[in-house]
Amino acid sequence: MIQSYRTFIVSFALLTFLFSVPSLMGKDITWVTEEGTSGLVSISREEARDRAVKDAQKKAVRKAVGADISEESLVINFRLSGSIVNAIPYGRVTDTTIIEEGVVNVHRDGQQSPSSAYRVKIRAGVVEERSGADASFRVEAALDRSSYKEGDEMVLKIRSTKDCYIAIFNIVEGEKIIRLFPNKFQESNFVLAGNTFSFPGQRDRKRGIKLKAHLPAGRDGLTETFYLLALKKPFTFDTAGIQEGIFGFYDGHTAFMGELVKEIVGIPLNERAEQLIQYQIRK
Repeated sequence: MIQSYRTFIVSFALLTFLFSVPSLMGKDITWVTEEGTSGLVSISREEARDRAVKDAQKKAVRKAVGADISEESLVINFRLSGSIVNAIPYGRVTDTTIIEEGVVNVHRDGQQSPSSAYRVKIRAGVVEERSGADASFRVEAALDRSSYKEGDEMVLKIRSTKDCYIAIFNIVEGEKIIRLFPNKFQESNFVLAGNTFSFPGQRDRKRGIKLKAHLPAGRDGLTETFYLLALKKPFTFDTAGIQEGIFGFYDGHTAFMGELVKEIVGIPLNERAEQLIQYQIRK
């Protein structure tokens, strides 16, 4: 009788836990193994370890959630609903187990001698979320017009319903993407709710930062898209492969939209908002 009572207590406790975490009920967990690293320059070993774990978790989310999202599916969704971000799920790490960890020597490009880094290898459980967007969080944007001749200047006017951090990208032919803002001249991208933010602004244009319509060689016209991503919290994108194009020139060497998607999957749905604006360029 005592043993049966204990079994009941254990079973009841398990059920209580499961029902107290409804977000895990009925959801498939994808298990992946990933590595993360962090340099040890100017930070403690403990901080480096924490950064390395977060790096590995971020990579785990990309692998579990972002790998199956293609540029083609994003373009199709955009044509049907005018949205990309709503087609990108959120990958949440529910469990992390450290498999290996320790200090290693890392050889980086341009360095004559190796540097020390903290490296971890983890096994992570990732759950995919496709609901929970904040309907009151919206970003509105407009161009001064919808059609431009080559060489015309373009100006974006942007307003958000909530304080946020704005990133502006240009989706060009082949689903390749160029980063316009923030940039090396304007790193602060915080925008207050209700305020109109212009890009490029008057100060930008005085610096020579201009957004000009540009046609590839041999083309008489095309349609392109500005992609605005608004986030409630500051977020550092690993977008080294995305070319910066603030002066309107593009040499073709940049990342695909899918690379940005792998970054977005780690941002909760209720912290994102977007706007897409299509425009035409003609000779």
